Amino acid sequence: MAKIDTKPTPTPITTPNEKSPSTVTYRDLAFKSRTLVLADGRSFAVVQGRIQTGDTALIAFLENHPEFQREPDPAAGV
Repeated sequence: MAKIDTKPTPTPITTPNEKSPSTVTYRDLAFKSRTLVLADGRSFAVVQGRIQTGDTALIAFLENHPEFQREPDPAAGV
């Protein structure tokens, strides 16, 4: 009979200064729909000319891509 591991999974330690990435939205200036593939092989879909993400690698990619424009955060009141 297999033994069941009942140890709790450790929780990552975070400090008050660390923020989890918030979700941001980008507008695709060239296409209404397309699939973006990052260097690590993960893919993300642009739908209706927009992509929303909290993934830090995808955000870095979109920030440096000339065909994407970051939309203002509605919570910021802009």
